[in-house]
Amino acid sequence: MIELRRASIIRNGRILLYPVNLTLECGVLAMVTGPNGAGKTTLLRLMAGLWRPSEGEILFDGQRPSVQHRGQIGLVLQESMLYGRLTVQENLRFFGGLYRVRDLDDRIRQLAKELHFERRLGDPVSVLSKGYTQRVTLARALLPNPRLLLLDEPFDGLDPGVRGLVKDVLALRVAEGTTVVVVTHDPELMPNADMQILVNRGRVTVVSSETRASRDRAR
Repeated sequence: MIELRRASIIRNGRILLYPVNLTLECGVLAMVTGPNGAGKTTLLRLMAGLWRPSEGEILFDGQRPSVQHRGQIGLVLQESMLYGRLTVQENLRFFGGLYRVRDLDDRIRQLAKELHFERRLGDPVSVLSKGYTQRVTLARALLPNPRLLLLDEPFDGLDPGVRGLVKDVLALRVAEGTTVVVVTHDPELMPNADMQILVNRGRVTVVSSETRASRDRAR
C-alpha cells in the first residue's frame, strides 16, 4: 500500500532520516521502536505526508501522493490536535467536516460507542483525562475510515484498561485491512505486530517482518 524508496529527510544541512527503503502492505500492524530522538516521529511525519522527502520518493498504491491519498491517512501524534474550548462532539464535527465524512453524526456516535466515551460528547476537551483525550484523538483519526493509520506513542500514560481498549480497536482495523503503524518505547505492548522497525540515529532497519500470506497460512 505504501512504499518508501530511498526516502530521506534533511533539514538545515542535518540528516534527520537517512535513506529508507520500506514497503507496508494492506492489513499490516507495524511497530516502530528506538531511543528518544532517534527519528521515529520524523518517519511518521514522512509517511503521513507532513514532510516531503528531501531525496527519494513515497508511493501510495504505486502512485505519488495526491490529495485523495492524504485523505486516506489517519494520524495520531503526541499532541492531540484537539481544541480545548470545544466539546468532544464539536471537535469531531469540525474534523469530520474537513475530511468530508458522510453521515457524520452517525459516524461520531459509532466511534464514541466503540471507544467508550459516549457520555463525554458534550464535555469540553480541556476537562478530559489523559485516557479520554487519547480516545477522542484516536476517534478523530478514525473518522474518515483511513487505509493507513499512524500513531505516535498511543499507549503513553494510559491505564491497562484503556490500553487494552486501544489495542482491540487497532486489531479490528488491521483485520479489516487497514495498515497500522505504531511508535512505542515499549515493544512488549505490541507482541502481535507483524513487523518491527527499529529507528536509531536516523537509520531505519526492519528487524522482523511477516508477510500477509504467511500470517494467513499460520491461521
